[in-house]
Amino acid sequence: MFNYLKFATYQIFGFSCSIPKLNKIKKNPDNFTNKEIYDFLHKQAEKSLKLVNINLTIKGKENIPNQPVLFICNHSSMLDSFILFSSVDRPIGCVVADEPVWRSMPIVSSWAKLTKCVYINRQNNKEGIKSINEAANNILKGQSMAVFPEGDLTWVKDPDAIISEFRNGALKIAYKSKCPIVPFVIKNSRHTYEGYQPIGKINSKDVEVEFLPPIYDHIENPKLKTIILGESIRDKMIESINKFNQNN
Repeated sequence: MFNYLKFATYQIFGFSCSIPKLNKIKKNPDNFTNKEIYDFLHKQAEKSLKLVNINLTIKGKENIPNQPVLFICNHSSMLDSFILFSSVDRPIGCVVADEPVWRSMPIVSSWAKLTKCVYINRQNNKEGIKSINEAANNILKGQSMAVFPEGDLTWVKDPDAIISEFRNGALKIAYKSKCPIVPFVIKNSRHTYEGYQPIGKINSKDVEVEFLPPIYDHIENPKLKTIILGESIRDKMIESINKFNQNN
């Protein structure tokens, strides 16, 4: 529980101290680059994980093309967003569930807006399509995006799965923006956070993340069904996790 208290206190401290910078950006947004805005979240995530001795080994950065991409991430821990932001040093926005807790969270919601995060309503198809279009437009304007296509924690959806079934509609972001897809594989994060609530137990762990080679199949063949592409990506990610598990 001590790790959780340290972690939570640091979030309150870090985000509270960011208010002056946040106000400056809001007042004169044109004076700040996307990189300058994103760097706060990147550094906050890095320091947060180090504080509780969650040590990241990052592999495959050379696989990220020098252009906006859609990162596809697996999701087995409540801390995966911190792992994502800590691992990616270019500006990214996240596609997140349209839940009141995320939209109304003080300070954090303002940073989410500035970094072009997109809220997606998973219960309303019409609103969901609007969110997909918004995320695609962000990419077309030069902002990489990230999505957790499982839609929930792996072990919540399917306790026996390495990676649970994708909500393949999220892949349409890449179809619409014609950008590469980079699978982002998080390994050994399952027990970094015990629980499924805002208050839980944080365990110190070594976590490996890997950027797999970029995927262009949907660009080369726009008629490729998202369900086929999703299964192919998921299989590659599972293969990477299996190799890690065999060697550890």
